[in-house]
Amino acid sequence: MALGNYTVFRAKHVDTFKFGGTALTEAQMAYTTATLDATWVTAHPAGAQLDIVGDADTENPTISAAFAKDFNVTGNERATTEENLLGADTSGSQNQETSVDPNSRFTVEATIVYRNNMPISIFNDSTKSCIIKMDNSESSTTGQMSVLFNDITIEHVGSMTRNSDGILEQKIKFSCTGGTSGSAIVVSYSAQTWGRYRMGTNYAEEIRSA
Repeated sequence: MALGNYTVFRAKHVDTFKFGGTALTEAQMAYTTATLDATWVTAHPAGAQLDIVGDADTENPTISAAFAKDFNVTGNERATTEENLLGADTSGSQNQETSVDPNSRFTVEATIVYRNNMPISIFNDSTKSCIIKMDNSESSTTGQMSVLFNDITIEHVGSMTRNSDGILEQKIKFSCTGGTSGSAIVVSYSAQTWGRYRMGTNYAEEIRSA
């Protein structure tokens, strides 16, 4: 795969941050002929439940949809524990057995700001997937990335608080299954080449390489 992404991704490079009511299947997560974004769109023919990258209203620039100020991803660590055994090894150190626990879950937290249109049926058990698309404008063929959180569980939906600008904010938290990272999958779609990395059972990143 050709080297790419010489330019760092910043908040302004987030094109979409969408939530949907359908989880992708394992076969769809492993597709090599369709990108994560294309597969996600196919799985949601009626569109996203909510896209929290705000687009300004064409009639009134002070009106926009809900948008996120930030998001943070943590998790998927493998915890290790050491248990002392009887005796010593050849170097005189304590004999020990190391146990490795399964990977933890990925957890995502975000702060959402609402203007006017307020979603009334989002962030509950019917919310099953989230995709984030980024484009750092590196070139016409590289610098694009998709991040997919699949079969998510909404863990926390905060109460509405009014910020200093007089608009409502809300914190959300969701998670998905982690797992051992797999080998990269080469995806060919619409004369484009992408590299997909499965970081967990229900988490994947995809970067365009050509």
